Amino acid sequence: MTPRLFAIALLPIVLTACSTVQNLPLIPGGDREDVVETSNSNIALHGWRIVGDDILVARVPSNGCTQKSDLTVDVRERGGEFRVTFGRSREDYCRAIVRDGVEIPFGFEELGARPGATMIVTNPILD
Repeated sequence: MTPRLFAIALLPIVLTACSTVQNLPLIPGGDREDVVETSNSNIALHGWRIVGDDILVARVPSNGCTQKSDLTVDVRERGGEFRVTFGRSREDYCRAIVRDGVEIPFGFEELGARPGATMIVTNPILD
């Protein structure tokens, strides 16, 4: 196969890859219209949940390298409730897009709350 025929045969594959990347959510330059306004101190999450009565699990967007140490946590107590806001201290520039994010657990004790306390996560939730 000549180089010219090889290039022509490869062209549809390359163009398909380019169009796929533009439709991925949260990718710079993507064409998603319902992007949530966030900042490094208030990132959008895939969700969160309480396990038992003393563990808060946050499902954080990840490109494959997000770790607990990459996140910041702001906890404020108000009227017996604890309001938790997650942010990023370091961006995740890896290339393995993890579609549903990664789950990162936080013990109530490390958040400054007693077991069974009411926790409310104030971050926006991604669809």
